[in-house]
Amino acid sequence: ELGVLTYDPQESQLHSVVVYLDELIFVVPPSHPLAGERQVSIRQLGAESFVAHIVSSPYREKVIQTFKRHKTPLHMDIELPTLQAIKRFVAMGNGVALLPEISVENELARGELVRIPVRELQLHRKLRLVYRKSASLSHAARAFLKVAEAIASERQGRYRFQREH
Repeated sequence: ELGVLTYDPQESQLHSVVVYLDELIFVVPPSHPLAGERQVSIRQLGAESFVAHIVSSPYREKVIQTFKRHKTPLHMDIELPTLQAIKRFVAMGNGVALLPEISVENELARGELVRIPVRELQLHRKLRLVYRKSASLSHAARAFLKVAEAIASERQGRYRFQREH
């Protein structure tokens, strides 16, 4: 009835509502040599072993193209099926990753992972709720949309409730 997407579906049959602005961030374990850096360049990442999600996405393609544009090798040596598995693998010192900031907030707060800005890599994304324009939403779905709108107006910042189409 409701779906969650991180890209614009470009589908005229769907309503799309942006509910959160997120960013893919570069994370390493605290023991990593780059953990103390305030910022790194993409070239510094050419020797790193990246842990990636097994499923391809438009953002993965953007990362690949950005590394190519900067003539920097991208070693995606390990692919795992879940964000939780990737976070644990990186925290254990088995690689580095680009992950949605919303998914690593707790690990960053606990000091299990360290965020390092990459000069040439700013990957912002919008989380969207989508549903068919022709659908008659259930009471639960309508209530969920109202709660999402209330949270967005209360918290602001990265939270939104912007109807796109």
